Amino acid sequence: MKKIILTLVLLAPTVFGFATDRQAVTASTRYENSKMYRQPGTSTEVLKALKSADEIVVVRRYNSSWSIVTVDGQVGYVLTAELAQPKKPATYQVIAKK
Repeated sequence: MKKIILTLVLLAPTVFGFATDRQAVTASTRYENSKMYRQPGTSTEVLKALKSADEIVVVRRYNSSWSIVTVDGQVGYVLTAELAQPKKPATYQVIAKK
C-alpha cells in the first residue's frame, strides 16, 4: 500500500505538469502557398498550401527547423522560417503642443 501511495505522489506533478493550459499562439505565413506537411520533412505528403490570410495556431516547435501547427482543425508541420507573427495594429502616442 505504501508503494502505491508513493508512486501516486511521485507521478502527480508529472500528470499535472502536462495538463497546464498554454495560451495558443497564432501566426501567419510569410509567403503565399507555404506548405503544411504530414511529417517534418519536405519529401513527405503536403496536406495543404497555406495562404498568408490563413489563421495558423502554433502548437509548439518540433525542432529548430519545424513547428507543429493546426489550420482549420488539421494538424501538420510547417517550416518555422516560413511563419510570421501577425502584425499588431500600430499604436501612436499623441503629443499636443501649445
